[in-house]
Amino acid sequence: MSRVITAIFENGVFKPLEEIPQIKEHEEVEIKILAHDEWQKRFNNIIEKIRKKTAKYSPEEIEADITDAVKEVRGKRHGR
Repeated sequence: MSRVITAIFENGVFKPLEEIPQIKEHEEVEIKILAHDEWQKRFNNIIEKIRKKTAKYSPEEIEADITDAVKEVRGKRHGR
């Protein structure tokens, strides 16, 4: 299972801000620490790159390409 959660660092311990039922007590996990403002900066950077590359296409063209890609991936999953 791979999942992103929000946590707070308090008294030397990371405390999740939501319940995580998929993880068993004492299960070892790996944690990647990324401050919220750094995550937001990276996200905004990605969105800006997408906007620059897609500016010449209409929303309808983009939607059609996404729909085709989803169909292709689903077809591959089901061996088509």
